[in-house]
Amino acid sequence: MKVQEVIVSTKNEEMKTRYMLLDSVGSPVIPVIKYLKYLDNCEKSTNTIKSYCYHLKLYFEFLMLRDKTYQDVSLDLLSDFIQWLRTPYESLNVFPLQQIPAKRTERTINVIITCVISFYDYLMRSDLFSNEIVEKVTRKVSGSRRSFKSFLHHVNKSKPLDINILKIKVPRRRVKTLTNTQIDFIKQACSNERDRLLLLVLYEGGLRISEALSLWIEDFDIGTNSIIVRKSKTPAGEGRKVYVTENTINLFQDFLIEYHADDIDTNYVFFKLRGDNKGQPLDYPSTSSWVKRMKKKTGINFTPHLFRHSYATELQRNGASIKTIQELLGHRNVQTTMNLYLHPSDEDIRSEYEKAIKKKERTELFDTE
Repeated sequence: MKVQEVIVSTKNEEMKTRYMLLDSVGSPVIPVIKYLKYLDNCEKSTNTIKSYCYHLKLYFEFLMLRDKTYQDVSLDLLSDFIQWLRTPYESLNVFPLQQIPAKRTERTINVIITCVISFYDYLMRSDLFSNEIVEKVTRKVSGSRRSFKSFLHHVNKSKPLDINILKIKVPRRRVKTLTNTQIDFIKQACSNERDRLLLLVLYEGGLRISEALSLWIEDFDIGTNSIIVRKSKTPAGEGRKVYVTENTINLFQDFLIEYHADDIDTNYVFFKLRGDNKGQPLDYPSTSSWVKRMKKKTGINFTPHLFRHSYATELQRNGASIKTIQELLGHRNVQTTMNLYLHPSDEDIRSEYEKAIKKKERTELFDTE
């Protein structure tokens, strides 16, 4: 199986990237092609369509190993697929004698299974498939069991909620962050003003990397030290205003003067500085290469998203309300923000513990006197 990237021209004569799944002999997998086209028509993002194509590639590779087709789907087959996703071995006949780490996290497996179920749901609703597998893996429960209770929860709590019975329980993991020392070290290791500016926008503004790469020059407001987020992965994130320090705004202006010269014809803030593609907007592959170089140079293991986590964690520690953090991050539900950031770090727990011990010692001292 192979995922093939295709460049197509739209009605507006724009070039867009599409993805298709090819089988072992190079022929298109028609049901998947139709499903991906449906996602595209529903205006799903290119990254979402790409991810779904790779998820379905895994599923069809599993079916080949089991000598099955997508039409042979059953509850048992899907549960076997989950186990196959967990194991680090590609063969179905290998059984480890000792416990070994899973190849994929619970969250990743849930995303893949959701994609497969969505694929079958599309086929069923399009009359391309008659198996009622979607109903078999779905269980209705009371709406009162929602973890997040909205403002109108009392109105909707009696409505049933569909639960995917194949969903794996995801253990709650503490959000990873970078220390101020680590961030300063990475910043000092940057070789040019573009990279330093990108780092500061990610850290001080809490932007996702996709949001930062989509910024235009006019999105920066020098008078208020703010940035308007033009594009976001969620509707709640688009158009929000975030703030950065005056030093970052000064760096932005210096970057414009030095790098946005007459030979650069782009409105994007971040662009490629050299090579045949000089002046083209900075993209994910270039950013990934930069992160790899910086990790090797600094010895610090990080991703662009860690700057966002560090930003939000610092806001919470310094007393910002959870509602303010939600707005700045562009989360649709405040529960998402709470689940991620309303958990004390090891440093916070140690600090509170030491305060409690000192208070106890002072109390005991007064009692003896």
